[in-house]
Amino acid sequence: MELPLAVVAILVALVASGLALSLRTQVAQLPRADSSADVERLRQEMIDLRRDLDHAQHELEQLKAATQVVPAPPLPRARSTGLSDLREQLRAAHRESEAGSEE
Repeated sequence: MELPLAVVAILVALVASGLALSLRTQVAQLPRADSSADVERLRQEMIDLRRDLDHAQHELEQLKAATQVVPAPPLPRARSTGLSDLREQLRAAHRESEAGSEE
């Protein structure tokens, strides 16, 4: 009974060794990328994304500023005086300026 068990153990070990070797060759055949080039590419993409984000935030701030409601200036008070009163006020002001310039 020990002999058949030993043979089965040897067969399992041989199959496991064969699988390990085949996986090792498959892993070796995978394309390897230069890690420093990948890091530099990712860094550049991050810089581009940061610039795009800053630009988008700036546009958002401009849109927020544009949508803020500015209150309308108050309407002028209604004048109770007529046009003739305004003419008299203008003439009086003109006379005062002439009198001030003669002195």
